[in-house]
Amino acid sequence: MKKTYKWAAVLSAAALISMGSTVMAMAASGWSSEGDSWIYLDSSGNRVTNEWKKSGDQSYYLGSDGYIVTDSWVDDTYYVNEDGVLLKNQWIYMEEGQESPSSEEEGWFYLSSTGKAVTDGWELIDGKYYCFDDDGRMYTGWHFDDDYVYYLGEDGSRKTGWVCLEYDEDDEPEEGDIGTAESAGDDAKWFYFQSSGKMVAADSGSSYLQKSINGSKYYFDENGVMLTGWAAIEDEAEEGDSTGISKFRYFGDDNDGAMAKGWKYLTEHPTDSDDSEEMTTGSTDKPEDGDGYWYYFDTDGTPKYLSSTAATVSSAVGKVGSTSYFFDEYGCMQTGLIGLDFDGTVYAVYFGTSEDDAVMRTGKQTSVYDGNDEKGTYYFNTSGSNKGGGYSGVKDNYLYYEGKLVKADDDSDFQVFEVDGKFYLVNESGKVQTSAKYYQVDGEYTYQYSGGTIYVVDDDKEILHEVSESDCAVMEEIVYDSYYSF
Repeated sequence: MKKTYKWAAVLSAAALISMGSTVMAMAASGWSSEGDSWIYLDSSGNRVTNEWKKSGDQSYYLGSDGYIVTDSWVDDTYYVNEDGVLLKNQWIYMEEGQESPSSEEEGWFYLSSTGKAVTDGWELIDGKYYCFDDDGRMYTGWHFDDDYVYYLGEDGSRKTGWVCLEYDEDDEPEEGDIGTAESAGDDAKWFYFQSSGKMVAADSGSSYLQKSINGSKYYFDENGVMLTGWAAIEDEAEEGDSTGISKFRYFGDDNDGAMAKGWKYLTEHPTDSDDSEEMTTGSTDKPEDGDGYWYYFDTDGTPKYLSSTAATVSSAVGKVGSTSYFFDEYGCMQTGLIGLDFDGTVYAVYFGTSEDDAVMRTGKQTSVYDGNDEKGTYYFNTSGSNKGGGYSGVKDNYLYYEGKLVKADDDSDFQVFEVDGKFYLVNESGKVQTSAKYYQVDGEYTYQYSGGTIYVVDDDKEILHEVSESDCAVMEEIVYDSYYSF
């Protein structure tokens, strides 16, 4: 705002003398010089006092002594300059100690088109709004008007849109405080002022207020501070949320504030936020502050997370479009071989070895690394409610249990395994033997397959008995990177 002393044209002595001499000669009334000043005589030749009079387009005020008043306030409402001219449509600044309406405080005043100082409210001046007190002083900085808050800056103009301001929650701003900042941090925050200049803020007693700005959602507290980082904006967690993660949204760093949607790689987590008391410990350890994890935020800002009510693989994984990933109970994306135990039925589910390749696998996979970083072959369901879950049974003539290929030990030739109550004879590559014949182990006849049944035989091929659980080899235990029970 450019405010200057734009003094009006001076009532020239020559003009007044000429005008006054003519009028005095004609009727002994009008303007007349007296000493270094001017007076105005009425038709009776008496001095006019406490009254406005014009000379040309300019107005002058005659004081109680009848002389033109100069460089003063008139009735605490109008201002005349050093030549006595009534000022209009301009700003004037009164230094501290100068006489001004009601007090000697410094401040800016605006004189309207009538010359009257604007008081008690808002005024549109040169395309900007300014607010004035009862005496006509322009407000600056923070301005509190009834239930609304404005920021008027150092120049007094009403601010709209985003403004970064100095702010200390332990020492909140007062009327007239001024303090803008380049960026937010511990001592500065972002605020948003509507087109009316009113600050966006939650109602007193409310937690937060949501506002969409340029296509993004932002949240503000009752002091108008824009939320950043992790914040618990919901009072209750969703059903199946065992940790409270569904209460939270993520709003970026100190100078962001837009509610996160889609993928975000974060090293700060709700468990370390100001609202950390809203989180509880799940079945696994909480993420450590500083450790990086990927999160995925739905369109409403809710992070994807592992539901405690999941009953199938499909309900346990997190879908992003048509692709499945695994998010733990804290919302952190996980990789590796994960065991899902649904009331005793276990499925191995594989999500790759790196964050760049964490998509859930289906079908036959020959390079699956377990929790011991051992590579193995697995088969994962390709359809159904347990798509991606490890398959148990025979697939393409090979035996799998909880997804892992079941093989006879090296140098054992053949072994019998029990899967889901059924016996299978497999070789060292895991292939199921179904040919009706005798099978040798270490050069000696040991098994016979006949009529769909496996028998234990002696070296003379005499049947000793039908295989039972006691004849079965122990399957190698699967080592998971993480394991969850439902």
